[in-house]
This record gives sequence, C-alpha cells and structure tokens, in this order.
Amino acid sequence: MQAKNNSSKAKSSSASCSLINGSGQLPLISNELGCLEAWCRLIRDRRWSRQQKKQLLDHYRSPGGILDAPTTETRALISGKPRSALASVDEADLKADLEWLSADEHELVGMFDPDYPESLLHLPDPPIALFLKGCAELLNEPQVSIVGSRSPTPVGKKVAESLARDLALAGITITSGMALGIDGIAHTGALNAQGSSIAVLGNGLDIIYPARNRPLFERLVKHGLLVSEYPLGSKPDRYTFPQRNRIVSGLAHGVIIVEAAERSGTLITARLGLEQNKEVMVVPGSALSAQYRGSHRLINQGASLVSEAEDVLLCLSQELSAYRLKKVPSRLVDDESEVLNKGAQNPLLAFISSESTSVDDIISSSQLTSAEVSSMLLELELIGAVAIASDGGYVNLS
Repeated sequence: MQAKNNSSKAKSSSASCSLINGSGQLPLISNELGCLEAWCRLIRDRRWSRQQKKQLLDHYRSPGGILDAPTTETRALISGKPRSALASVDEADLKADLEWLSADEHELVGMFDPDYPESLLHLPDPPIALFLKGCAELLNEPQVSIVGSRSPTPVGKKVAESLARDLALAGITITSGMALGIDGIAHTGALNAQGSSIAVLGNGLDIIYPARNRPLFERLVKHGLLVSEYPLGSKPDRYTFPQRNRIVSGLAHGVIIVEAAERSGTLITARLGLEQNKEVMVVPGSALSAQYRGSHRLINQGASLVSEAEDVLLCLSQELSAYRLKKVPSRLVDDESEVLNKGAQNPLLAFISSESTSVDDIISSSQLTSAEVSSMLLELELIGAVAIASDGGYVNLS
C-alpha cells in the first residue's frame, strides 16, 4: 500500500502558497481550506495554545483566516490570554517543514481534511493537524492500541507479540507509541505478520526516539505509518509523551494494557482511553508481581480481561462491525444479491448452526486459527450472514 502523494490534495485556496529556494519559486499544493504553508505557520505560531488554536479554527474554519485576522478580533475569541504577543515563527523552520512535506511519503492532514480521523475530533483537545510519514491510508483503518511496560517480563513480551501478530492477521492495525518494551514489541509483532502498524511519536518526525528503535522506525516508514502533531525539530520531553498518549488511544477502537505497574505511565493511556469511552482491556498476571499492580487495579475498576486475540475481537465486535458498516459503500459491490451470495459461499458457515455456536466450537470444527475465525466472523456479521447470540456465540442466518 502506497502513501498518498501530496498532489492528490485539493488545489489552491485564496492564500498565496509559494516557497522560495535557490532555484526560484516552487509552487506548493494547497488543501481545500488553507494551504500547507498556512497550516505549518499556524502550528508553529507561539501566540496561542493548542486549545486556543482549536477555538480559532472553529470560528475561522481555515488557518489562513486566523493568520489574517486582527489581533483584537482573535483575542476576543479565545479563552484566557494569548501565550505570546508575537508569532515568532522562524522562516527557516517553515521552509524546512514545506520541503519535508514535498516528499511523496510525507503528508500533513489538517482537522478539516476528509482524511483526518473522525475519532480524534471528539477529543477535548484534538491535534489541529497531523504530520504523517509512511502509508497515510492506515490512519483510518480499524485499530487496536497495545501499550505497556518499558521493561517487560519474558511472559509480557510473548503475550504482546502474540496479540499483535494475531490481531494483525485478523486485519487490525496495531497502534502504539514506539517506546522501548511493549510498544516496540507490539509494532514488531504486527509487521512480522505482514500486517500494519502505526506509531504515534511525541516529537517531530525527523527525530528518531528512542535512537535504539531506528530499525523499527525505518520498517514503519516502509510498511506502516508514523504520526506526530509536532513539527520538525520538536524534541521529546516529559510533557509531549502524555499528550502523545491521547492520540494513541484516540485513534484506536480499544486499548490493551500489558504489564502496568502501580505508577506506570501506561496508566495514563488507560485513563485517557476510559475518558474517550474506548474499550480498555488488560492482560492479567501474577498477583505477587509488582509489574501487574496497575493492571490488576484496572481490572478491579471494570476493564475487560484478555489473553489472546479472540478475546479482544469479541470485546470489540460491536465497534468493529459499526466501523465496517461505514465502509460498505466503498468496499462492497452495488449488487446486494452478489454480496449475499459471497457470504453464503463462506466455508465458515458450515460450522455455525441456527442455534448459538461458541467461537471455541467454530475454531475446533473448522481447524482454523482464532484470528482467522474472528476476522471471518466479522465479515459475515457485516453482511448479515451471522449474528451474535446473547451468550456470546454465533447464529447462522443464511
């Protein structure tokens, strides 16, 4: 899957979009509601906080409109005082942003762009734009976040790798923060299964952090996607990681916690997921291990207990079905009878009766893996060939 070329974006707005370099003028591509230059300039503008920029965008509906507005007008529209009296945008930094965005695999998606993830728009403080490097189409694919300890046990490593692999085989994109430990293992498990993965970074996409994850960074560029709300040159710090975590959970249908200690930073992602009404799932461990105290507290508070991909897919069956229904017009043919015939030909139906059949029985009878069965059940549910019974089993409706 190839990342979209910036030239596919809608052409120019009323704002001037040109960048001077040593060879003359290079025309820049504009998106529908403001050119790239205006977006990059707004992102770097130091007068307003992210929340204040969101308030201004809600009013002006374009970055260019904000930048052209009188100061007295913008001050009346924001909550609180401006952070600075001056924009203080370094023109060299702006030029670097625009040159970086000229590469085919690089993209900037503003919050009014149709490709901007709808789930992020519901956050209290959504990123006003996202820098992308890699396969941009993955941004709106069904996702599950896997996060956890930076110093996992051998068991934690094995479980995280297995979950990521099997979910990737079921067509789920694995999203995490590319940190050492569980994050990196989850990304790697998905990529090793020829699946897809998204890393959300707490720094500019020209910086590889942690440096030890350079090979993973390069794999994600080729076979996954790197995402950041921070412009080039932005270094990670103690504040950017919690901010990054709201995007990790916000993009996903659910969040899986693997080995969270009592004061683990992973609990921040879990809390954010709960605030975002996401399904929070926890891999249990030894009651005697300090490595799992935070995890077990989440279970006591109502988080779902999972240990394999099948558990995750069952927890998220309604969310994933609703997502896939939204994609029906672009994914399925117009002829409804052809869709139904396709479902009737699915070999998995032979192992599902008109009475409730458990997933374990379907797996045992079909001799397929749990990930394969879960993926096929989702497709069959989408076209109405099966339905979930009250006991969690499946009923054949064909």
